[in-house]
Amino acid sequence: MRSFAALAVCPVAALAAAISARAGSVPDGPWTAGVWRMPTTDDYFFAGDAINASGGKFFVNRNASAYCPANVTNLDCSAYPGSKTVFGGGNNTIALDVIVPGGQQVYIAADGSLSYTAAHSATLPEGAVTTGFERTRSESFGAPVVLSHSGQSWLMCPVTEGEPRERTYQLYVGSGPDGCLSTGVRTYTASGPDAWEYT
Repeated sequence: MRSFAALAVCPVAALAAAISARAGSVPDGPWTAGVWRMPTTDDYFFAGDAINASGGKFFVNRNASAYCPANVTNLDCSAYPGSKTVFGGGNNTIALDVIVPGGQQVYIAADGSLSYTAAHSATLPEGAVTTGFERTRSESFGAPVVLSHSGQSWLMCPVTEGEPRERTYQLYVGSGPDGCLSTGVRTYTASGPDAWEYT
């Protein structure tokens, strides 16, 4: 009986040790992001739907927009399909995980829209905010890694018509146009980079 009790207790102790060791830790390296919305006043659920870069902004239900130059010596563009949006950082600042020299900075525009700089340019518009981002391990079930910005809310704002789950949404931080849905943003460890540059 004593040996059975020991077997029963040891896995629980090992699990508890693993959880407490992991609490608060955030994986290094590149990551992707998705919206996570468990609504209370409607039935518009989103469970990790990918956030993609396109046209200098970020969207849900829109493919990433990327480019790879065919005339660069020894560059294999098949290694950078641009099929997903990969980020780096998350401790105060965020950048897109790209190959293009100079990189691409993520920022919040004056209108609240989550945005990124063009390739080969570090120019930011007036009122842009590049700091205040943070990735943290949540105490929620599954211990997801969430992305926040200075305690402000994330918003997904529809830019197309149709069924709510199928619309294209643009991401905003803090404030946005009318008709937006509040959401959370979770991050997921990824291999990267996936694009030479995002366009």
